[in-house]
Amino acid sequence: MENFKLMQIIPSMNSGGVEKGTIDVSTYLSENNYINYIASSGGQLLNFINDNRTKHIKLPINSKNFFRYPFIANKLQKNINHFGINIVHVRSRSPAWLLPFISRKNIFTVSTFHNVYGNNNLIKYYYNKQMGNVDSIVAISNYVKKEIIKQYSIDEKKITVINRGCDTDFFNSENVKKDQIQNFLLNYKKFKDKRLILFPGRLTSWKGQLEFLEVVENFKENDLLFVFVGDGKNKSFKNKLLNKIKEKNLNNFCYVTDHMNYDHLRTMYYLSTIIISAPLKPEGFGRIISESLSMKKIVLAYNFGGAKDQLNDLNNIYKIEPHNKEILINRIKKVLEFSQEEYLNLSNDSRSYVCKFFSKENMLSKYFDLYLKL
Repeated sequence: MENFKLMQIIPSMNSGGVEKGTIDVSTYLSENNYINYIASSGGQLLNFINDNRTKHIKLPINSKNFFRYPFIANKLQKNINHFGINIVHVRSRSPAWLLPFISRKNIFTVSTFHNVYGNNNLIKYYYNKQMGNVDSIVAISNYVKKEIIKQYSIDEKKITVINRGCDTDFFNSENVKKDQIQNFLLNYKKFKDKRLILFPGRLTSWKGQLEFLEVVENFKENDLLFVFVGDGKNKSFKNKLLNKIKEKNLNNFCYVTDHMNYDHLRTMYYLSTIIISAPLKPEGFGRIISESLSMKKIVLAYNFGGAKDQLNDLNNIYKIEPHNKEILINRIKKVLEFSQEEYLNLSNDSRSYVCKFFSKENMLSKYFDLYLKL
C-alpha cells in the first residue's frame, strides 16, 4: 500500500457538516495507521481527533484579510516541508486562496465543492473559481458536479463525486434507548402525545421555514405539532419566524427551538412522523434527507439539487415538485393516513438504500481511494 501524508485545511473546527467531514476523514486515516494533519484556527470539534495519529496545526486560516494570506501560507509551507506532506486538501473557498502562495512541488492538491456557491458578480465568480485550481476536485453530489462544470468551465475529468456520508450506525432507530426518549421528553414536554412533523435546518430565510407556514395553516388537528429546529444564530430571522407564527395564530401548532446536538437531533427524528426539506433554492446535498431515511422515517423533500440525487431511486412519495405547496399538503395528508405496516415497509427499504449508497463508510472509502490514486 502506498504511503501518503494528508493535510486538510479548513477555516475553523467549531461546528458544521464540512467540519464533521474533516474529522471523519482524519479519524478514518488514523484508524488505518495513517498520520495526517488538520490546519485550522481551532475549535471544539478538535476534541474528537485521534491525538496519536492526527496532528493539528493552529493557524489563522479563518482570516478574511487577504493581505495576511502570504504570511499564513508561508507558515503552512514550513509545516508542509517539515512533515513531508504530499497531499493538501482545501475544504472551503478561503483556504483555496492560500494555494497560490504555496509551492506545488511534490504535492497534490484537492478541493471539495460542498455547494454551488453564488456568483452573481465578477468578484464572487473569481473568488469561487479558485476552488477549481487544484489537481483533483470532489463534488458532494452529481448536482454540484454539473453546476460547477457549467458555471466555472471546470474540466470534468478532474471531478470525482463523493456524496456526503450519513453515519448509519448512529442514525439508527434501534439505537435510541427508552431512557433517552424519557429524558428528552422531560425537557420538551410539549412533544408528548403529539404526532410531530419536523422541519430541520438553519433558521435562515432561504431554508423555507416562513413559506412552510402556509402549509401548516392547512393542519390544525390537536394532536399535530410542527417543529422547527436549527441553528438560531440569525436572531432577526428567528424573531421574524416567531412573529409570523403568532400573526397566523399558529402558536398551538408550531414549536421553534435552536440547534440541537446530534443525540437530541436523533431522538427528534425518532419521535417524528414526517421530516420536511423545503428550501427555496437547491442545496448541494441536504444531509437531513439521508439522516431521516436512515432513521426509517418518511421525508418529504423538494426534488431538486442534491436532494434529487438522494431520492432518485426511491418511491415517488418522497419527491415533491419544488415550491408546490399544494402537492406538499396532499402528501402530508397521505402519509398521516398510512397504516403502521405501510409506513414500515416503505421506510425499511429506504434505510437499506441509504446504507448501500450514502453511508459514512462509503464516503470514507472513496476519499481513501482518491488519495491513494493521487
